[in-house]
Amino acid sequence: MLSLFTITTLLFLHQWVATQATGNCSFNEKYFDNFTLAIVNNTMDLDMVTPRTIPRGLKALIDVQISLDKGKSYQRLFAHVLDTCSIVSSVRTSMFKSWFESMRDHGNFMTNCPVPPGHYFLRNWRLDSQLVPHYLMPGDYRVLAHFFFGKQKTKHEDVALDMDIYALVRKS
Repeated sequence: MLSLFTITTLLFLHQWVATQATGNCSFNEKYFDNFTLAIVNNTMDLDMVTPRTIPRGLKALIDVQISLDKGKSYQRLFAHVLDTCSIVSSVRTSMFKSWFESMRDHGNFMTNCPVPPGHYFLRNWRLDSQLVPHYLMPGDYRVLAHFFFGKQKTKHEDVALDMDIYALVRKS
């Protein structure tokens, strides 16, 4: 469920190649014993261990940005706050739902909520070029993914996970 949104890394675009990709994350030990993200040879691996049930209500702010000045500053392309359980359990097709379905072939993610304690993973996953919006252009991208419960930027916000993913994408 959580890794659905790591897919916005923009690693593989139609006829484009990610020449460099890195990522880092920080997690709340209340929700995770471990959360590891690795991008190697243009594939993504992810491991997470949840010590307790992750209930409904987990939201994700996905902020996709591009640098127009070689990484000095980034400009927002789009940002969305999403209810992760709604995306995962929806029967409607959307960009985010398509990404999640693509990931299920390479991992053991739950398809419903709440998510029971356990070890969840993604192995050797590549974003299919057909799943990426065609309006994106080559460039230096940053994707910020902020997972939380409650209301964002208030005293009621409970942060579960933050990820920053960078990818330099060029035309092949």
